[in-house]
Amino acid sequence: MKGLIAACFTVLTALLWSSVACGQSTGIQFEDQTLAAGIIYSHTPPVPIISEGRPIKAMTWTVGGAVAEDFDGDGWMDIFYSRGGFAPPALFMNQGDGTFVDEAVSRGLDLTSQEGSGAAAADYDNDGDIDIVWATEFGPHYLLTNKGDGTFEVDQTTVTQPTYNVTSPSFGDVDNDGFLELALGGWDSNPSEQHLFLYKNTGGSSLEPYDFTPLASLPLLVFSPRFADVNNDGFQDLPVVCDFENSKLYINEGDGAFIDFTATNGTGSDENGMGSAIGDYDNDGDLDWFVSSIYDVSPELAYWGVTGNRLYRNQGDGVFEDVTDSAGVRHGFWGWGSTFGDFDNDGDLDLFHVNGWAETDLDPSLPGRFNDKPARLFDNQGDGTFEEVAMDAGANDTGQGRGAATLDYDNDGDLDLFITNNQILQMTGPSAYTRLPGPPRLLENTSSNGNHWLKVHLQGEPPLHRQGIGSRVYVTDGTRTQMRELNASTGFMAQGPGRIAHFGLGDAGMVDEIRAEWVSGDATVLENVISDQTLTIPSPQASVSKKNLEVGQSIRMDGTSAEPANNSRSWSFQGSVYADPTSLTFDQPGDYEVIFNLSTSDGSTLIRREIFRIHVQQVGGDPTATPTPTKPNDMDPTNTFTPSPTLSVTLTPTPTPPSADFDGDNDVDADDLLVILGEWRNRARP
Repeated sequence: MKGLIAACFTVLTALLWSSVACGQSTGIQFEDQTLAAGIIYSHTPPVPIISEGRPIKAMTWTVGGAVAEDFDGDGWMDIFYSRGGFAPPALFMNQGDGTFVDEAVSRGLDLTSQEGSGAAAADYDNDGDIDIVWATEFGPHYLLTNKGDGTFEVDQTTVTQPTYNVTSPSFGDVDNDGFLELALGGWDSNPSEQHLFLYKNTGGSSLEPYDFTPLASLPLLVFSPRFADVNNDGFQDLPVVCDFENSKLYINEGDGAFIDFTATNGTGSDENGMGSAIGDYDNDGDLDWFVSSIYDVSPELAYWGVTGNRLYRNQGDGVFEDVTDSAGVRHGFWGWGSTFGDFDNDGDLDLFHVNGWAETDLDPSLPGRFNDKPARLFDNQGDGTFEEVAMDAGANDTGQGRGAATLDYDNDGDLDLFITNNQILQMTGPSAYTRLPGPPRLLENTSSNGNHWLKVHLQGEPPLHRQGIGSRVYVTDGTRTQMRELNASTGFMAQGPGRIAHFGLGDAGMVDEIRAEWVSGDATVLENVISDQTLTIPSPQASVSKKNLEVGQSIRMDGTSAEPANNSRSWSFQGSVYADPTSLTFDQPGDYEVIFNLSTSDGSTLIRREIFRIHVQQVGGDPTATPTPTKPNDMDPTNTFTPSPTLSVTLTPTPTPPSADFDGDNDVDADDLLVILGEWRNRARP
């Protein structure tokens, strides 16, 4: 990556320090650690059905998924690996020293003869640990519920549809109630059947079939459904990648009902979509969408639809622009699993996808056309373009790639890769075949550019989701703001820990602000945070007695529960500061924001800021109505809304100190600079 081209500089104005980070890019580098790490299995398909010299169900061995997650809560990423065919899954538990041990049997996953396919992981029952859904080729599918210690209970009675191959199950919260729904897309030789199913989470561990009218009768072969808020309205939408068809984008209307907006939002020009990656690659505060596909310039294949990958750039309101060619990401051979990740930690998202196709059952004229093509790594140049660098980076795996997951398995702050490869059944005659091995790959990121990083976990309390799925995290350093939306979705056959927001920071040893936007509309803000660490941000700790009011009702704000204890607490509203606890009475309807400030005991240093959204109805209005969402990419809390009501306040506000008065003496002088420098030194110490 080229990072920011402007020279690094530091400006001290009104005793506030801000910096523009320059990303170092001496090259992304990976090293294959598969065998050294103890990843010993390969993808094992079943014996194929042979008909007229070729297998009749190619998708039978285009499976072998994986999920990277921390299943035992020890802070190290483990790997659930679906070996395909009749083999049991592997559960590679991270030993914390760069190695893994398969503990599937001892943890309750001694499951055989299941023809396992794709998988996804999330805390679907909201009890604080990570569960797994393991899909099979013909259903029913497995719901593996974590008991809290990394062992699992097995349920094969709940998720029964679809009854054919599911490659990429995904979790998401479609109604913002803290419980995750489940989407499963299927691939089958009969396109006239329903191929996308949703399961509604009705609380706890209960999943029930959910009527999803838009896809009930459409002839689609679904590879990769995933949840993401593409129009910034606070609700999870559903981009769906389809084979032999254009991909679809379903917009969540706010109550879990979806409408197909594909024809009007600039997407859907891709053909034969396979993998899906979603992220803010251009750092403009909204989610962009990459779809991997097939690229071949041969005239005889034009009827297939082989015009390559697509990159849809979000213009800010859920309307997209196809920037595939200008970005330089069209050519990916036969693309499959895809993922965004900042692999060189320079402050923007790069793009990786695997590819390959060695079977000849789709067209006899294609023997080996894509059977040894390397994976693709597109390095973000910071100007809207990408450079393909897989070979130079050591990420040019030539296996029959299907899944790609990012994870930091060694906890060193950069993103590693886990690749799933298919074992191939190479037809050698009308009824003969040869097995070619398909081992997975674990690629350690060994880039040595010295760039800084942050990893952020969210810790929610019900009714919020405990891992904050659907929430967003923003990190600002200098003039650059990056955004990550926390997710539990699969890009095709593989899923990384999307509940963890990873940020590359370039040269920034400290970030100006971290802002966590919860799906409730509330927010948590930290300022002047040291880089190169993993943070856990709890949901707002101050209590607000009501969130939806009628005109004339009072609301009480109480921050006595906020940690750390024995520190200064206050509330802010429309430029005034109030002692804690306090009450407000609203005389006009509207959407309001009140801010809780937790500072050091002398008031000199802000520890955290919590922002609460309040919705006020006219008398007789619906007191349970959902507040009007505010765009979460508006980083300035004073500008997120513009109400002008008359207010009745029960307590007299205290004066607001000057913004740079860090020592609390109501003036700005050299003593305030000493407070900043002292706090910086304290945070910098190990």
